[in-house]
Formats: sequence, structure tokens, C-alpha cells
Amino acid sequence: MRQANRYNSVAISLHWLIAFFIVGLLAIGKYMTHLDATDPLRYSLTQWHKSFGIAVLLLALFRIVWRLTHKPPALPDGTHGFERVASAVTHLLLYLLMVMIPLTGWVMVSASPLNLETLLFGVITWPHISFVAEMTAREQIAEQFANAHLWLGNLTILLVLLHTSAALFHQWVHRDHLLSRMVISDSHRRAGDLKHGLVAGVLLAAGGGLFLVSLVTESSGSPSTGQSVAGAAESSVASDTETRESSVGFTAMQSGSPLEADFTEATVELMIDQQAPDTSTLTAVVMTASVKSDDAQLDATMVTADWFASSEFPQATFNSTGFSRVSDNQYQVTGELTIRQNTQVISFDLMLEGGVGSGEFVINRGDFEVGDGGQDEFVDPEVVIRFAVTAQGL
Repeated sequence: MRQANRYNSVAISLHWLIAFFIVGLLAIGKYMTHLDATDPLRYSLTQWHKSFGIAVLLLALFRIVWRLTHKPPALPDGTHGFERVASAVTHLLLYLLMVMIPLTGWVMVSASPLNLETLLFGVITWPHISFVAEMTAREQIAEQFANAHLWLGNLTILLVLLHTSAALFHQWVHRDHLLSRMVISDSHRRAGDLKHGLVAGVLLAAGGGLFLVSLVTESSGSPSTGQSVAGAAESSVASDTETRESSVGFTAMQSGSPLEADFTEATVELMIDQQAPDTSTLTAVVMTASVKSDDAQLDATMVTADWFASSEFPQATFNSTGFSRVSDNQYQVTGELTIRQNTQVISFDLMLEGGVGSGEFVINRGDFEVGDGGQDEFVDPEVVIRFAVTAQGL
């Protein structure tokens, strides 16, 4: 039986590189969906899943162009008609899925109310699809494309298994050396069995498996700067909660449900002069990257450029400019609140009980350009800021 011609080096490289990324994104995708939504590892793996998906999309587009401009080798002699049809259909579906799965994921992320950024391999920022992000029915679109993404992923798993099984069937049953045309080394062209191909396949699978394990270990052990809110901050909360003399947090409504978060790194100082209340002061410095809620993915979103932009504006501050006593344990405070270099004058009541001053006030986040310039319809514009601090000078 005539041996099949061999693919050229570009086609072979693209085949195995795309295969590696497909296996990686499917493995990560299946694993991360079984993690709790508040698990910080899930956010890290989501970023790797998206990185692998975009890599598949770009490589697949290049491979399609290459396939259209370079004729593939003919199938071995003796290949049955139905096998030729099945091969053509399977390859066509795989090409379509290599494009459709990343695209559905891209649309899903762009429409998601969480507004999670995409950072490819921790380095390159991948933008959202602008017109999708501006649609009014984003939540429904995100849900629909999430379902499509899931089912297309399951279909891909089946087709990959079918494709692999067919290749092994040709190699081991037909003995037409079909796989020899897709092995990397030219010395395998005349291989009479799969000995060298199996070794290469085992090494590739083992290397891919070890790489995926290293990603999981690295993601769980050392979260990146944008994700430290969910990981590193959590370990400090338990030990710091009882001893901390001040606290700052906020409450907002997201898609009709209350969202509560705290800043684990906040310094608030309250000086009360009961003899001359107008000389009392209240100051606060909040590290915006220390935001912590019950949702690790949301925490990672809030430090991005669309929200607090913590890398560019690491601090939010408050400085009182006016202080007056209303009653024995109530004061009226006026001051300047600065977030993202936007300053607004606010006034609120401060209650003093047991040596602890506390209060809350409402701001419009749009005034501070927090959250898509204040235009994100999934989070109400009004946000309640709350604080508590041990008073000094009493």
C-alpha cells in the first residue's frame, strides 16, 4: 500500500501547537467550572483558559489561510469513500469549532456584567468587543453565549476523540502509516509502526500535563497583582479583623442584589476635641486594591481600569474641612472625598459611641468615574460608603 505523503513543517507545527492549546483550554475549562465562584483559583484559571482560547483563535485563522493556499497530502490508497467523507466533515467541523468556541467566549466575556478584563498569559490586555459591551441586553447575551460556549466545547471533545481514534485506526488496523505524515521528525516518514510516534505523543501529553499542573500550582500559590485582592488579602483578614482600629467598606446594588465589600487596607484617623468641636478632624486613606467581597472574580474586576484603576490610582482619600457638634454623640462632618483624582465635597453625620466613631454616606460613583464612567447599568450609581474608627483625643 502506498505511503501517505507528508504535511509540510508549517502545517505540522500548527497542528500540534493548536492541539496542545485545545487540550489545555478544555482541561482548564472543565476543571475551573467545578470550583466555587468565590475561589481565587477560579479567576486565575479563567485568565489562562481565555489565553489558550485566543491563542487557538489566532492560530486557527492562520492555519485556515495556510490550508486554503497549500494543498494537503492525499489520503492513503485504499481509503474508503465514507472514510473520505467522514474525514472531510470532521476536519471542517474542527476548523469551525476552533473559531466559534473562542468567539463565543469572547462575546460572553464582553457582555458579562462582571466586566472581567482579559490578560493573555498575564502580559497582553485583550479588549472586549465594544459593540457587545454597549448592548442593553448584555446579561441575557452573556447567558446565551455561555450556554453555546459550553455545548460547543463538549462537541469539540467528542470530535477530538473521534479524530484521534480514526487516526489510530488507520495506523494500527489499516497499517497505512497515516500518522507518519503528521509527525514532526522527517525520519518518521518511513516508519512502519507507531513506535516513534507513540513516544512523541506520550512525551507531548506528559509535557502538556506537567505544564497544566504547573499553571494550577502557580495560580493557587502566588496570585498576580490584579488578583491579590482574592488571595493575599484573604489571609490577612482573619488575623487583622479583631485588632484593626478602623474599617471602611461600601454597599451597592448589582443586578438587583446587594453587594457588600470592605477595604482590608484602610487608615482612618478621628481626632475629637470636645471642648472645641470645630477643631476636630477626620482623615482616611484607603488602598483601593485591597477591596474584598465574597466574590473573588468581582474583586479582581474592581481593581481594573474601568473601576478603581488601582494600578494608576492606588489610594482614595478623605479629609474633613468642617466639624460641628449636633448632640452629645452626634457630629456633622464636611470634607473632600477623592477617588481616581476626582474630588467631591460631601457631608454626613458621625455617631460617637463607646469611643468609636462611625457613619455612612451616599455617593454617585459616576461623579468619580468609577465603573465604565458611571454608565454600567448592572450596578446602581448610588453607593453607600460606611466606616468605623476608634476616636482619639477624648
